[in-house]
Amino acid sequence: MDYSDSNHIAILESRVDHLETEISYLNKILVRCGFPEGIVTLKQTANEMLSEKGLEEERDSDLG
Repeated sequence: MDYSDSNHIAILESRVDHLETEISYLNKILVRCGFPEGIVTLKQTANEMLSEKGLEEERDSDLG
């Protein structure tokens, strides 16, 4: 592995770390706002709302 590979890996690790921090923070906020399981409950609620409006539920693979 050369320097550029190591540098690229370090950048990706930093991005993953940042995203994990943001997701954790979002989850804590959602729990405080009344979503008992945070992101999981938010996703369930959003899917229920879409279902009530007659919209098809998107596949998880389509959403990334």
